[in-house]
Amino acid sequence: MSNQTQNSSFNLTTGLIDYNWVNEALSLEQTGKMEAVRPSQIKRFMERWTADPNFRKQVFAEPYKAIISYGIKVIPEQIRPLWDLNFTKELNEELSVSASLKCWQKFTDENRTHRVTKSIAGNSIEPRFKAWRERQIARTTRKFKKQLGDDILHANVCFELSKGCSIGCSFCGISAPRLNDIFFYTQENAKLWREILELIKNILGHSASAGFCYWATDPFDNPDYEKFCSDFHEILGIFPPTTTAQPLKNPERTRSLLKLSSQKGCSVNRFSILSLKMLNQVHEEFTPDELAFVSLALQNKEADTIKANAGRARERNFKKEEKDNDLPEQGTIACVTGFLFNMVDQSVKLISPCNADDRWPLGYITYDEGTFSNAEDLKILLEKMIAKNMSLMVRPDDIISFPRDIKYESFSDGFHLSTKFKTYKFRNDPYFKELGEVIKNGDKTAEEIVALFNVCGISPTHTLNTLNLLLKKGVLDDEPKMEVIQLKI
Repeated sequence: MSNQTQNSSFNLTTGLIDYNWVNEALSLEQTGKMEAVRPSQIKRFMERWTADPNFRKQVFAEPYKAIISYGIKVIPEQIRPLWDLNFTKELNEELSVSASLKCWQKFTDENRTHRVTKSIAGNSIEPRFKAWRERQIARTTRKFKKQLGDDILHANVCFELSKGCSIGCSFCGISAPRLNDIFFYTQENAKLWREILELIKNILGHSASAGFCYWATDPFDNPDYEKFCSDFHEILGIFPPTTTAQPLKNPERTRSLLKLSSQKGCSVNRFSILSLKMLNQVHEEFTPDELAFVSLALQNKEADTIKANAGRARERNFKKEEKDNDLPEQGTIACVTGFLFNMVDQSVKLISPCNADDRWPLGYITYDEGTFSNAEDLKILLEKMIAKNMSLMVRPDDIISFPRDIKYESFSDGFHLSTKFKTYKFRNDPYFKELGEVIKNGDKTAEEIVALFNVCGISPTHTLNTLNLLLKKGVLDDEPKMEVIQLKI
């Protein structure tokens, strides 16, 4: 018998309902003595609400019957602003906020670790890497809605501990191949793993601890996943978060991982929910309290969520003759601006998120890539990648041009650069107009541009400062000009 069967008002297996809790709660609510509902129960309500359209209909029609049927211990009216948008719009200052909502707000505020993690990722001790990452973040602000852009972690590093994924989701935003090899925790592999973690720590400092150990992989495909995470915690100081689509493959292993994660200070874990049937099974197997700090990524087709138009999802959309411009703006699930390792084939890529298109169909730009045979080789390779791709300012031989996704507009006193989400204005100086036209042509190096304006009486320092400002704002083209040539050490 699962924990859920033992602790809920409703047994999904037998269909037996316990009305006592609801009757008692309603009685207390009427007398004004109703205590705040546990946040884990509100979380479970919202998971069901988001994933299940039939549940949403039931809540509107017969709210108490709905929550009884699913064994969720909430008072719907107390949390109505969370599920009834029309009701929320009608809120006024005189309306009191329930104790349950206050408790929920406190719970969500205290558990927003994303901001902390993102802040850690931004504190690299390698100045070139830090400047490059900040430019990539500036670039993404023009590509995504603010909410999506703010949600992108821009982690500095992540590791694949297998080659491929056993799940094969039809909507995978990074088109994970089928599982074909695993990086086991052998004595030799453990040595290489720990050496790489030490190397990354030496290069990036504490900021590397904001990484994780999956990408186009499922963590539970690797039977030694927990050992790798424990090393990560020991060396980098943070136990990495986990996202898995296999929480039910071995529930006791899942519980053990959640316990280990919690003991070592990490509360950011996720289950990918692929169907309503799977949601039912997860809710049956794990109590609300067990999943209080586990986010459910609701990927089932009925869910009121948007799937990114990238990878296999994009391929599927094309088969339906839907074009990128006709689909939701979210064109990536990528959240790494830094190094992506695959430990099986001992490869590393330098990547950053973008909207998927014909050139970057997986929703991230690959700036460089290479392979290594040991930690010393990797050190040389990473140093080359940093030197090649992460200058602190424009270099004399850089071809200066505007990115292909930016609209350029010329004015008598300058120019505008704009996308759907952001506009950059460079006005009030005729010099800006001429500079904008030169950059728009995209056929001159920084050195040539400086020389050109020097002839016109503009000092090289002034021109370089302007070019570096454009670089910092992420409005100079930095995409690889040709296919990345793999470096092998």
